[in-house]
Amino acid sequence: MLLAATLLPIGIIAIAQTLQMIDQSNRRAETTLLALTAKALGGEEGLIRTGFGAAQAIASFIPDIRDDSEACEPVMTRYLRASDAFSFAGYVNAEGVVTCASSGAGTDLSDSALFLRMKDRPRPYATVNRQGLVSGTSVIVLAVPEMNGAVFDGYVAVSLPHVRLRRSLEDLATDRPVDLISFNSDGEVLTAESGMEGVELRLPKGRSLKDFVGKPQVAFTGETASGEKRVFAVVPIVSNLVYGLGVWKYNRLAFAPGMVNLAMPVLFPVLMWLACLGVAYLAVDRMIIGPTRNLRARMLLFMRSRQISPPKGGRSVPTELREIDETWERLATSVLRDEAELEDTIHDKNVLLKEVHHRVKNNLQLIASILNMTIRKASVPGTKAALTDVQNRVMSLAIVHQNLYETSTEGMVRADEMLNALCHHILDAGLPPDSGVEVSLDFEPTILYPDQAVPLTLVATEAVTKALKYIGKPQDGPPWISAKMNAETSDSWILEIANSTGQRLVSDDYSPSTGLGEQLIRAFVHQLEGEYKIERDDESFRLELWFPKQNTNEYNESTVSPAGATA
Repeated sequence: MLLAATLLPIGIIAIAQTLQMIDQSNRRAETTLLALTAKALGGEEGLIRTGFGAAQAIASFIPDIRDDSEACEPVMTRYLRASDAFSFAGYVNAEGVVTCASSGAGTDLSDSALFLRMKDRPRPYATVNRQGLVSGTSVIVLAVPEMNGAVFDGYVAVSLPHVRLRRSLEDLATDRPVDLISFNSDGEVLTAESGMEGVELRLPKGRSLKDFVGKPQVAFTGETASGEKRVFAVVPIVSNLVYGLGVWKYNRLAFAPGMVNLAMPVLFPVLMWLACLGVAYLAVDRMIIGPTRNLRARMLLFMRSRQISPPKGGRSVPTELREIDETWERLATSVLRDEAELEDTIHDKNVLLKEVHHRVKNNLQLIASILNMTIRKASVPGTKAALTDVQNRVMSLAIVHQNLYETSTEGMVRADEMLNALCHHILDAGLPPDSGVEVSLDFEPTILYPDQAVPLTLVATEAVTKALKYIGKPQDGPPWISAKMNAETSDSWILEIANSTGQRLVSDDYSPSTGLGEQLIRAFVHQLEGEYKIERDDESFRLELWFPKQNTNEYNESTVSPAGATA
């Protein structure tokens, strides 16, 4: 690499000098092409300048004769005879009518593009007309405005036939371009030595002729619209009005042909530099890259399958890399041993945690069974109702712990399964078989951590118990209870528990209201960091609870435990 870096500046200097020589030679060639293009356009330039000069001369005396039609035509005719290059000379008034001309007086040109452009923006124009409105031949129209102060009062136009221009272009020298094109300030092609047919295909690809207007002469290399490689030279004929475009063969550049000879001084230092890199690469590949690639492959195999494959290369591998390989093997062996110990520890912890949840669930069910026995022996309806509420709250906690030791996801519970089991338990215990109450349960699959699952279960217990206590029979159907939970947005859940109202199915004497249920609901909603609302009307009672979805990445095992939440 040091050898390659040492030779690199020499190669860069050689390449830079060669490129500079190419650039200078091509610039001289482009300057020569500009001069030859201007020379080739000399005849056309003379005719166009003469045409503009004639139009300006006529414009100077036209105010004196434009109203005298008898005197006007002879003057215009004599003017044309003085120069056989033009086929028409005339004056067009502000209404677009030819009022004074060598021929065609009275012709209405108000709809012509030249008149509309002249009226909109009075200034000298050069445009092409494939069939002149007056002469009937293909001409270039050169026009200058006639102004009455600041008011447009018409324009003077002279026509230059393409036939006469064509004859002058045929006299070019042998050193001539492929095509010679003239265009006006609007980018409109006026003449083309190779003919106007298909002239668009011979223009520079991706460049508009209007881009050259108002700029100095320029030569550049590019492709025609038909895909041919050409050198283009743009020179002004009449500044800001008419320009010429010479299209030359690509080999007119100094270094277009013979690219093989040109490439040798550039290619030689590059080949030397590449050869140095190749020799260095072979040595580095044998001593460093190959052993390093082998070590990487062994690491990938260990990462995917925890297998330690034997090294390759033997004593040909440098001592430092062999030491790195041996160190990695010891590290991989240590990682395997530590992982095995960690897996044993995690397994023991999971077994112990499941056993704890199982024993807590059994104890809570035992308490619920004792409460059930007490309820059966109680004779006061209010006492039975109060004990039933307590039993439901204990069972809700038991269901949470049951889900914790039965779930396959450690530390989390399926809230939909838990709520479904809880609602079935409360409704089966509180509704007789012939009650006629329609029950609807719909819980979207949800996984929660215990610090949300416990207060959510207790809220659902209180809400379903309250729905059973105050359910009524509506006038137009059977009584009903519904409970559902789904994702309201991507960041929150909504739990909705509702019951029908109407004629009470349970008397107030049997289940007197103490207000404890609503106090517990408020406390549990606060633990969920959520919000709730209660809606009542003549047909239903509805509780809606919104609480945020917990980010599993931010869950901390030190959050409030189920026992702490129930406190």
